[in-house]
Amino acid sequence: MTGFITLCSGQGRELPELLSWDLTHGFCSPCDCFEVSFLYSPEMLAPLAEAVRFKAVHEDETVFFGVVDELELSADAAGCAAVLRGRGMQALLLDNEAESADYTGAAADFILERHAVPWGVADADCTGLERVRASLSVSAGESCWGVIDKFAQFCAGVRPRFSPGGRLILDGERGGRERRITAATPISAQSFVQDRYGVISSALVKNRVLGSQTVVDNAQFQALGGRCRRIVNVPRRTGFDAMRHTGTYQIRRSAEGMRTMTLALPELFAAFPGDRAELRDTPLGVDGRYLVWQSRCWADGQGAGTVLTLRPEGAAG
Repeated sequence: MTGFITLCSGQGRELPELLSWDLTHGFCSPCDCFEVSFLYSPEMLAPLAEAVRFKAVHEDETVFFGVVDELELSADAAGCAAVLRGRGMQALLLDNEAESADYTGAAADFILERHAVPWGVADADCTGLERVRASLSVSAGESCWGVIDKFAQFCAGVRPRFSPGGRLILDGERGGRERRITAATPISAQSFVQDRYGVISSALVKNRVLGSQTVVDNAQFQALGGRCRRIVNVPRRTGFDAMRHTGTYQIRRSAEGMRTMTLALPELFAAFPGDRAELRDTPLGVDGRYLVWQSRCWADGQGAGTVLTLRPEGAAG
């Protein structure tokens, strides 16, 4: 893998050969992040101190693009080394606050023009959202990322993420690749966790001003014996359909991490978030179709590999 930096002047520089790297991609919670290390010499100080963007390229493909947050220099008996750390392009949206506002019938393009483009996130894929019109409120102090995440998940029903190349993706997870993992696939380690804590079995959604309410059930979790009700109060102007949508949204978010699979593979960049993996005859026998939720690729003097975090495709509870 080769690393490149972009300086605040707009100039680009290639980094020396990397001694180690650690790149993590996910559905932006937490933010994508990177760490790379390489040999250092004093003449490199000025360009490294002015670095604002980092790009990683593997086999002619950009596998990370993001914001440089931290430079660390060190010297010992082994020599001088530098470490760069930072986050994905989501960082630009997390670090900027949005002005409070109420939007009615807002389209994806409008939301991005207000809350993404001004901060340097101009490349976006909104395939399938051309007809979505949504109403939402922006609270004072809310980040620009919070606005986009609210629009995507609550109003459009899709999870936002960034591609390895730094593109904002709001395509409803339709653009991912397929990966098949079988007994013949080298697997360094596999683990599976089922955690019922916090999963909502039913949501009672109430509009106290109008005196209306509705109940949304998580039938799949209830069938497993789940009993965890939540009461959600909504603003006065919230209609009945929006109330049910609110309950469904809360249930879906609570159930996202109920079942989690972790796979360690001795290969680089085995998959990225949004990809789908079909597991067959794996060591634990917990097979089926999974969505890649997080991908961590690493390499150092001891080895290299990819650790994938998977969640069942389309799981509701």
